[in-house]
Amino acid sequence: MQLKLVLVGLGGQGVTFTTRLLAQAATVLGHSVMASEIHGMSQRGGSVIAHLKIDGDEAPLIRRGTADLLLALEPDEAVRNLSFPRRGGTVFVNAEDGLRPEVTVHLQRLHIQVWSLPASGVALGLGSAALANVILVGFALAHPSLLLPIGAVRETLAAIAPRDRELNLQALDEGYRAGRAQGVNNAGRGVNQG
Repeated sequence: MQLKLVLVGLGGQGVTFTTRLLAQAATVLGHSVMASEIHGMSQRGGSVIAHLKIDGDEAPLIRRGTADLLLALEPDEAVRNLSFPRRGGTVFVNAEDGLRPEVTVHLQRLHIQVWSLPASGVALGLGSAALANVILVGFALAHPSLLLPIGAVRETLAAIAPRDRELNLQALDEGYRAGRAQGVNNAGRGVNQG
């Protein structure tokens, strides 16, 4: 399995934790992993980008136009980083209705699928806005392009976040169920897809 993921969001949204979760789950499964982060302002509210390669080459950063997946915890950060997904790539975004209409032509031209879930709203329903990143990971795991089994991610999540284990696992499962209900697991047409 070779997979290039770019994770984006704002400081305080859990980009670093999300990268660590996926990297450790892949490592436990025996895959080689390379991760690096580029912080704008790592304080709350600044842009944060992380690159994660699973069974990839030696270069730590992912070149623009080559990422298989873009996982965006904030819709404006998704738009700002749309140069990363490759033709036919996939975007998972914490948003109500996909991305801004003005990027639709770009998405259609490159056949990029966008799957959106209002993960922040779901997180508030579970009692903590901080769960949005875990919910979005669960949502993306329902899509075959992420290539990590939910069981491995559940085990890793329980190990790296023992204090809030049950709530985190509930959030992961909630996102996964939402992805399956939306038909993500069938890799059908996403929002704004060409």
